[in-house]
Formats: sequence, C-alpha cells, structure tokens
Amino acid sequence: MRLANDRIVAQIQGRLVNSFYGDTANYITRTQSGSDTFGQPTYTETTTAISCSFTDTVSNEAWKSFADVQTVDAEIRFASVTPSKGDAITLTVRFDSAYTDKRYYIVGIKDRGAVGYVCALKAVDL
Repeated sequence: MRLANDRIVAQIQGRLVNSFYGDTANYITRTQSGSDTFGQPTYTETTTAISCSFTDTVSNEAWKSFADVQTVDAEIRFASVTPSKGDAITLTVRFDSAYTDKRYYIVGIKDRGAVGYVCALKAVDL
C-alpha cells in the first residue's frame, strides 16, 4: 500500500528544506581523472551547494551499527543529493554567519526516505 504520491513527497521535501535546513554547505565528490607521472591517481573535485542542518553534538550510540563511533565528530541532514561514504562536506554558512574551518568526510549514512539523509561525519583539519 502506498500512502504518499510523488507530488506529496516533493511538497514535504520543499517544506523541510525551507523550514528545517537553515545551514549551507558544499558537498564535494571526488572522481579519478587520471594518474600522475609516478602512477598515483589524480582526482577532480565537484562541489555542489546544499541546504542542510549541521550539528557537532552527536549521539555516538545512534551510530553504532552504521559507523565506527570513535570517528564520528558531527552529523549533517540534507535532502538535495544522494550521499556516498568518503565524500566530503565543508560548511559555508552556520547560524546565518560565514563558517569555514574544517572539512568533514562522510563515514556513515542513514536514509530517511522523503525527509532526506542523516550522515555521520569525521572532521579533518585543513
């Protein structure tokens, strides 16, 4: 039995983004573009701006079955792209102020269906 059609799901996602996702981040994917003279792979990064909700106070217990809880430093919620482990996030706006200090890598993903994704993040100093 199907309770919601595609139109209703799109409306829910639109309201969620407008009401709940108050932060802005860059979602960064890396694709291998070749190799250097030493045979090491070279990568090209693609950046997509996303609306999100970020928190650096994480319940490690909630991530036990999705990621190594020792590596979880933050969480992010969004609905605009489909995440993959290893992709990166950099925050650009937090609480309506410019924010740039860390790059985070996705180490765990929970799919929440129509409301998007919740991802566990590991901080990496730049």
